[in-house]
Amino acid sequence: MKRMIAGAAVAAMATFMAATPARAAAPADPVKALQAQLKAGKGVKFRDVTSLLQNNSKITFLWRTGKWQFGKKGVVASDITAKYKQYGGAVFDYMRGLKGGRTIWVNGRSWTTHPVGEVPEGKKYEEDFLGLTGSHAGTYSQLVNPAEPATLKVLLKGDRRGRTYQGKLSYAVLEKVSPWFRASLPRSQGDRTVLHYELTLGSDNLPRKLVTSHPAASHVSAGIEVGDGRFRVETTYTAWGSKVSISAPPKGETA
Repeated sequence: MKRMIAGAAVAAMATFMAATPARAAAPADPVKALQAQLKAGKGVKFRDVTSLLQNNSKITFLWRTGKWQFGKKGVVASDITAKYKQYGGAVFDYMRGLKGGRTIWVNGRSWTTHPVGEVPEGKKYEEDFLGLTGSHAGTYSQLVNPAEPATLKVLLKGDRRGRTYQGKLSYAVLEKVSPWFRASLPRSQGDRTVLHYELTLGSDNLPRKLVTSHPAASHVSAGIEVGDGRFRVETTYTAWGSKVSISAPPKGETA
């Protein structure tokens, strides 16, 4: 009987010791998990929603769906379709030229169906001379790209709770580390706007959801009253590692 008890104790201890390293192991590095995804011809899909938070109300006005194509160092192309709903009021009156449409961005050049003006007759796209990733509508959408290793590394410096990281991030920092930010908001040099963020990773340590918010005042001219209004953007990411191929529109469709 004693031998049976002793044997059971040894077996239990062996099981405990075998399981302990797995429980004590440090979590996988999210940056390395992301870098493993950066392969030519691969990418990820995303969807984001932009709302104005003001006076205890929430007005959702911009929806985007899109995909990124990766190269060895990061995002090399994007294809984004936006839907915009116009409202009235100081901020929305200022944004009256905004509209929905499709924008294709490839290696620093972009073509859009919704420029600030009108697409020339007989053409479908107009090249954006600034090379904006999402045309003018993109400046009101998600400016933070967690599919960039350097940007993700900065986001991971926030306070961690489980798989969620929270913190603050300035435009000045983003301008230094993020090619996507520079291409989405190219005239941000010296901008000290601070945005709040909440990034949630999946069980594979890849970004699944990112929520950011920043003052609406950063988008309007002096003298336009926006109070404590903030733009909030919620983005979800799916299909990491899926096959993605994005190219410039046919020359016959562009102006």
